[in-house]
Amino acid sequence: MDKKLKIPPQNIQDLTLPKKLAKKLEVVVGSDFSLTGKSRTDGSNLRKLIAKILLENNPPICAEKSDYELISKKGVPKILLEYVDTYIVTSGTTYNLQVWNRNPSSSSVQIQYANGDTLKSNKVRFVLVKIDMVEGKVESIVVLTPQYIVKKFGIFGKPTIKSQLIISNKMRQMVIESTDSILFYPDTVGSKSNFLNLKNFNIHDEPTSESLLSMDSIKEIVIEKIIGQKIPPASTKNRGQLLENIFAKALGYRLLDTEPLAGGYPDIRNQALEIKIQDSPTVDLGKYSPEFEEVVPNCGGFTTKTMRYCIVLSNPKTYIVEGAILAIGDKLGENFTYIANKSYKSQRSIPMSFFDTLKGKSLFNP
Repeated sequence: MDKKLKIPPQNIQDLTLPKKLAKKLEVVVGSDFSLTGKSRTDGSNLRKLIAKILLENNPPICAEKSDYELISKKGVPKILLEYVDTYIVTSGTTYNLQVWNRNPSSSSVQIQYANGDTLKSNKVRFVLVKIDMVEGKVESIVVLTPQYIVKKFGIFGKPTIKSQLIISNKMRQMVIESTDSILFYPDTVGSKSNFLNLKNFNIHDEPTSESLLSMDSIKEIVIEKIIGQKIPPASTKNRGQLLENIFAKALGYRLLDTEPLAGGYPDIRNQALEIKIQDSPTVDLGKYSPEFEEVVPNCGGFTTKTMRYCIVLSNPKTYIVEGAILAIGDKLGENFTYIANKSYKSQRSIPMSFFDTLKGKSLFNP
């Protein structure tokens, strides 16, 4: 495959519209395509076929190396120039769409441009090519968006993984140098109290309307009482526990020095608040990740996407907190990138009857 196709477009606005992609690929329908039975070989041959057509039909201009940053090599589409992944569909009653190392529904940043633009997981276009195994020909092509797949066939299955969040050095510095050194997103659903006396509440308790502080209130506490604190060097677990203790007291909880912290997820359950410390590019998220929405047990109906997160940015040399990120989980992917500590795949079954209606056609989100 031409090296140009492994480079993202100079401008995301130059990506070919998906309806036009389907139109460009019409010439492939009916062409010969012999399957070898080796999935990697067949997949590579299909990419080369699709890539040839895309390169011959007014493709976007490639970005310069200084124009963008590839946050992680895992999970990005194979054809970056048009932000496309290709898949072969053959026979059976259902087709199992398998997407490696990303949740197609997630807003996780894959490519960060120098001008602030981003390309995210939920913007990858899927090119599914149905092969007639008897004739050895391309029977049909369909270009699908993740949103269409979820709406028509259901959500992608959640794999059992331990997730991490990458905060690039560039984004980290932008946060630290911003107003009040905080990246903040306010409450998006409902109203919560601005000022509360939390001395009679316990950090282990389930959150209630009487105990939940507003995100704006937590922001003021972070600015006044957390940024500037020194979190001494120790094991990751011990530093995390120390930060949780400092945070709980700053919020107004009455804690004894010997009192055990809540542990588990979230760290301060009574505020539906998960606290992380970051002094390297990756933040360990553990079992629960906002990349995949699921209800959090015993947490007042909060999900991983509505959970409140505070990630403090600690200087790796001075151990001083220089900034913070305060947002609900759903907003984290808008600025940062989800990865897993090992390879995984998100899956979605599509009935083969869907492809049976497309014979001889190349369509977008039919």
